[in-house]
Amino acid sequence: MAITVGEAVALLKDFAPEEYGYKAEYDNIGMILGDEKLPVTRVVCCLDVTMAVIDEAIALGAELIISHHPMIFYPIKNINADTVVGRKLLKAAKHGISIYAAHTNLDFVQDGINDYVAALLGLHNVTSLEPYIDEETGYGRVGDLSNKVYSSVLKGEVESVLHDAYVRTVGEPYAQVKRVAVINGGSGGDTKYVDMAIKAGADCLITADVKHHVAVYAFESGITLIEPQHFTMEHCYIARLVQNLKIEAKARKLELEIVQSQAEHNPRY
Repeated sequence: MAITVGEAVALLKDFAPEEYGYKAEYDNIGMILGDEKLPVTRVVCCLDVTMAVIDEAIALGAELIISHHPMIFYPIKNINADTVVGRKLLKAAKHGISIYAAHTNLDFVQDGINDYVAALLGLHNVTSLEPYIDEETGYGRVGDLSNKVYSSVLKGEVESVLHDAYVRTVGEPYAQVKRVAVINGGSGGDTKYVDMAIKAGADCLITADVKHHVAVYAFESGITLIEPQHFTMEHCYIARLVQNLKIEAKARKLELEIVQSQAEHNPRY
């Protein structure tokens, strides 16, 4: 039985409701391009809707792309082939491909990206760093390691579980770390989140895209920062997203193929 784009998107919206994210503030969650009434048989999931991902979706005959990062983040005044975003939108539309973004809602929700990274690192007693809906749904996570470790050891663990060879550390390599805050992606690179982590009793904050003044602030505040790349800290979850969507589709007996993009890659080498 054929299903619609809207029915396919509902699998994600039920798992990570749009209202769980910052939709009304700065974010852009939801249908970026397309018509929810159109039929869909195949979905490609990705971190970023790059041109390579759109070409991959065309080759696979996919009618829907579900991404974490919104392809349109800031307001645009026109859509034409003179801009990168315009070219991507035009190409996707030409081939009947809808695009849906689940951004901060997928960050905040239970079993979302922050929880997944916390689990990869073996954190226990995990709660939201800043509860948004409830104690298990909100901004960031904070939890405890089983034992105290040197920050250099935890850095190595981050490199291993995220498959990231370019993890940086701010602070002393032999600082003792037990309680760890996690903010996936780049939004944690701000002094207010350093303060938030310290208030939660964290010895270490793991987040990406840390600016220099934030690194100085953290160092002088006595908290260790471990900084993986934005891509590696979030791309690790896409396979889990595919798995969750497949489970939901099977439970509803929907004939829908859901795959992870193999075309996207880290833009940084």
